[in-house]
Amino acid sequence: MRHRLGPAVGAAILLVTASAGCSSDDGSATVPTVSPAPSSVAASSPVPQDLTEVIDRTRTTLIASGAVGAETPGPQGLLLVQAWAGSAAYVWETRDQRLCSAKVTAAVVTERACAVHPLDPPVASPGGVQQIDTFFTDGWVRLFGADHQEVTSATCGGTPLEVRRVGTVAGGVRTLYAVWFTDYTKGSIVVSLSHDGTTSEASLALGDLGDRTCVPAL
Repeated sequence: MRHRLGPAVGAAILLVTASAGCSSDDGSATVPTVSPAPSSVAASSPVPQDLTEVIDRTRTTLIASGAVGAETPGPQGLLLVQAWAGSAAYVWETRDQRLCSAKVTAAVVTERACAVHPLDPPVASPGGVQQIDTFFTDGWVRLFGADHQEVTSATCGGTPLEVRRVGTVAGGVRTLYAVWFTDYTKGSIVVSLSHDGTTSEASLALGDLGDRTCVPAL
């Protein structure tokens, strides 16, 4: 069953200027709208409400609930993936470098999971892009990591896609990023990367479900 998800609401996290565009299966283009954040382009969204209170309450709920348990966050603390009306999604790295995630409302932790093994997936050397997690928020969010590199932009079918910088893990060599879609999206996005003055591109597969498609550009 395919679930239709609602419009995006931006989170209070650092945004990277990016490029992206998607098309539906009938071939028609999806036109992006301008994000409320400076120097960024969104795949969706209207001006968001102030989510500061949502973030504060959900962070407090997550910590106070005991859901973190033995998987206590390391020095990076809780990393916000996205906040939307009444809820937020977080990730964190444990002290033994296992990645955990949770979805939280102001009153309760609705989902929580942790990796069994440290550094899963393993850090790519000399660099690479890694699938990390998927979140169902007020849309469909893919979390990925860039190892030994920084993301400078991304494209979905050649038109702008907003890429959100979530934080760093794995001793600082992996930077986590999130991309938001209104619903399940097929195909791949193309990510532009930078490291020590050099640039490169990588393709990141999204999935094989949905009416929206990112046509690979590599």
